[in-house]
Amino acid sequence: MFSTKRKDIFVLTILSFFALLSLIWIREIDSSEARNLISAREILQNSNWWTPTLNGHFYFENPPLPVWITAFVMMITHSHSEVILRLPNMLCCIFTVLFLYRSMIRIKKDRLFAFLCSFVLLSTFMFIKLGAENTWDIYTYSFAFCASLAFYVYIKYGEKKNLYRMGILLVLSFLSKGPVGFYSLFVPFLLAHYIIFPRELFRKKTFSVIFSIIIAIAIASIWGISMYLNHGNYFLDVIKNEVIAWRTKHHHSFIFYTDFVVYMGSWLFFSIYVLFKIPKEKESKIFYLWTILVLIFITLIEMKKKKYGFPLYLTSSITIGQLCIYYFRKPYLELKKREKTLLIIQQVFLIIVVIGSLGFLAYFGFYKKEISFGLFFLYTILHLLFLFLFAVGYTEISYAKRVIIFTGLTMLLVNFSSSWILVSKYMQNNLLRFRIPISQEVLGNPAPIYSQSFDIEDVWKLGKEIKSLNKNIPDERIILFLGKEEPKELLKTYEIKKVYDYQKVTHDMERIYLLEKIY
Repeated sequence: MFSTKRKDIFVLTILSFFALLSLIWIREIDSSEARNLISAREILQNSNWWTPTLNGHFYFENPPLPVWITAFVMMITHSHSEVILRLPNMLCCIFTVLFLYRSMIRIKKDRLFAFLCSFVLLSTFMFIKLGAENTWDIYTYSFAFCASLAFYVYIKYGEKKNLYRMGILLVLSFLSKGPVGFYSLFVPFLLAHYIIFPRELFRKKTFSVIFSIIIAIAIASIWGISMYLNHGNYFLDVIKNEVIAWRTKHHHSFIFYTDFVVYMGSWLFFSIYVLFKIPKEKESKIFYLWTILVLIFITLIEMKKKKYGFPLYLTSSITIGQLCIYYFRKPYLELKKREKTLLIIQQVFLIIVVIGSLGFLAYFGFYKKEISFGLFFLYTILHLLFLFLFAVGYTEISYAKRVIIFTGLTMLLVNFSSSWILVSKYMQNNLLRFRIPISQEVLGNPAPIYSQSFDIEDVWKLGKEIKSLNKNIPDERIILFLGKEEPKELLKTYEIKKVYDYQKVTHDMERIYLLEKIY
């Protein structure tokens, strides 16, 4: 028989797999994900793991750890399936959920609290969304988050193994996307901890932490130093351009991340409430202050994207977990009026979401016939069963617990049944699906591909490097040309042998021309 902790880990693992597998196969790749996949493919093609390339050019914009992981999976599975290559990201998310659970048990000595924190995290909308993509962000933030928890466990108990874990996790975070995770998560946690416990700043443990951070930075810098020594000015130019990009691109106002509560999904109202509820216990204040400092730190960065708000979803899982355990342990009759009101609002919200999801399925499944009747029937039964279980056996004693558990399960239900239809049929439009497959003749043709204008996603989809067509005429006897119109300049020396239709990720239709040189 499993121990109680092992049962928790088993349940959290199953729920995490269920949440992430529901989305991992849906989304078409974007430019960020395509860069990772292309670099991994070229690592294997060139047999050069140390110096990554992208479309035949050096790729130094991001450290290589995520590319190495993707390339390793690509190598052992012999697969270029986007679903298979997203599995490492999914496993990284599950690792984060379980690490949070184990860390909270050590910190709070409360198994239920640890379970609730992890349960909130795995059922958060943005956590599920980013976990189903193959990008750098999930690695750097997850490792920095876990490093912060390892730091706290070390400070509290003085165990060297947690200091080593912190150092290793920081190295992994740096190798995933440079100092992004360190700045966004680890530094705010250090500040939060020493603001609440200022006397610990001058203890021996703190100096051990500082030394470990320096060692972690030094180890993580080996790759960057190597690239500089081998590629000099080119590497420095890339770094300079990246710094400029972070200062000049994707500018938004300082309130850009304040809507992060919306992306908490079904935890929307809980996440709003905890922002205005300052805990009384010092230990709980650390996690509250951590969330506030994270919000401030990422707001100070000029480049803003919704996925860069990911640290907020990680830290909010703990602050919401603190509210949940309060509800679990506090008798309903002793709750304050506003606390009872929150539960009522949340209950009504969940019912509206489930009924709305059922109506959405009825429209697309029954009326529009976008899904089979059998699948529609299964989803309908699940929704009705969910509403029934939510309603029966109501007592004041179990009311708060029921609302909290069903809050997380609602996100998983909607994610499993409606999200893939919403993404593929409504938000992305039917044209975004690859209705026209790429010709096997094109994929199997060893001829180089040229284009005057292409997206990085095309490089991944077509399976090989795409060369930019400049004023010089290619030397090869047979080439492929990607474009909307015939390449008039090339037709002076080439003749068209065959034309293939090609549908881009942007749903624009273009053509691939098979050209042979005229002698």
